This record gives sequence, structure tokens and C-alpha cells, in this order.
Amino acid sequence: MSESPSAEIIQFPTKSIASAVANPAAQPEQTPAQARLSRALIALNEALAAQRAAVAAWKESLGELSIATGRLGASLRSYNDSLGHLDERVATLRTEATKLESWADTAVAGEG
Repeated sequence: MSESPSAEIIQFPTKSIASAVANPAAQPEQTPAQARLSRALIALNEALAAQRAAVAAWKESLGELSIATGRLGASLRSYNDSLGHLDERVATLRTEATKLESWADTAVAGEG
């Protein structure tokens, strides 16, 4: 699967937010709006990390699916080849049976 970038991912300033959460006493007092924004940015970064992990797992699953469908395709081609050979053998047996039936009909008619 070719991956061409269609957008630039801008990283949030996680270091400053993480340090503010880890050591709130070292930071100047935040307004409620700033605190909400900090919590929202932290939640957004966590959601992005989870989404990246989910996309990576999805890509891995697609790779496994591709391998499995490739194997299935090879198996079906092999099965189709086997059916083709069987068809040839049945046709040969049908021809031999027709010849044998004709011979038997001739032999029975010759006795009568």
C-alpha cells in the first residue's frame, strides 16, 4: 500500500503540558479556561496516540489479510488444476466406457 502524505501533522507541545500536570506548583496559577485547555490538549494527545496505535494494528491486519488471501488464491488455483485433471480422467473413462458398451452391444447382438 503506497503512502503519500496528504497533510502535515503538527505536534502539540506535550513537554510543557506534561510538566505542568506533573508539577503544578512550579507553574504560575492557571485560569479555569487554561486548565480546561491543558486537560483537553492532554486528552487529545492521548487520543492521537491511541489512534496511531489503532491505525498501525489495522495496517498490520491488512498485511496479514493480504498474505492469507494470497495463500487462498494459490490453494484455489491448485484445486482448479486438480479438478481439470479429474475432468480429463473422467472424460477418458467415459470414452472407454462407451467403447466397452459398444463392444458389449456388438457381442450380445452377435450371439442372437
